[in-house]
Amino acid sequence: MSNTSMAISTILLFLLAGLAVAAGDGDTMIRLPSDGAKAPPRPAKPWDCCDNIEMSPVEIFPPLYRCNDEVKQCSAACKECVEAPGDFPRGAFVCRDWYSTEDPGHMCTAPDQPTKKKPWKCCDNIVQLPQRISPPFWRCDDELEPSKCAAACKSCREAPGPFPGPLICDDIYWGTDPGPFCTPRPWGKCCDKAFCNKMNPPTCRCMDEVKSCAAACKDCKRVKSSKPPRYVCKDQFTGQPGPMCKPRAQN
Repeated sequence: MSNTSMAISTILLFLLAGLAVAAGDGDTMIRLPSDGAKAPPRPAKPWDCCDNIEMSPVEIFPPLYRCNDEVKQCSAACKECVEAPGDFPRGAFVCRDWYSTEDPGHMCTAPDQPTKKKPWKCCDNIVQLPQRISPPFWRCDDELEPSKCAAACKSCREAPGPFPGPLICDDIYWGTDPGPFCTPRPWGKCCDKAFCNKMNPPTCRCMDEVKSCAAACKDCKRVKSSKPPRYVCKDQFTGQPGPMCKPRAQN
């Protein structure tokens, strides 16, 4: 191509670019979809308040929460409202929605004055209350015989169910360590990679790869091609998986 032809081509390109700008609205800035756009409205929390809050073991932020309170009528924001568990209908309902938030909200009933003396020796269904305080508040939701609950706790409430029977300690413990489990988990005292279903209580398994399985594990499998050898406990457990072995930042 000659120099004259190249010059003509260059001039034509500039003319076409000028026409394109003139035909536009004068705003040649490339805008992202989020520029100037309002964020979609956040869905309403499926509960107004909650005494029995449950945090999902799924490691995301903000975490997922669910309220296991039995109520006469679910909140209008609840999408999955089911009958409370029991052998017979009792006119009680539970919202099964999971909600992503940093703050699950306040309790419906104010807790009794927390105690620094642990009301239980061990607990399988330990619950950390949502109050942002250090050390945290704990409650044990294990079902106890009425005589045992009355002997160990200042306040007891009836366990969910169609008939009166077991009681749950309503005392609040304020401390760093809620104590050991009564029933040993197959994987030991802690788990970093817990997978649980959405039942209440959940069925969980732990996929941590460890040097050796805990003594309570019945189905211990070696991880293929692991050198040095690592093992995973394949047992399932009905109940909370327990605390994490490492802080979240280290996982």
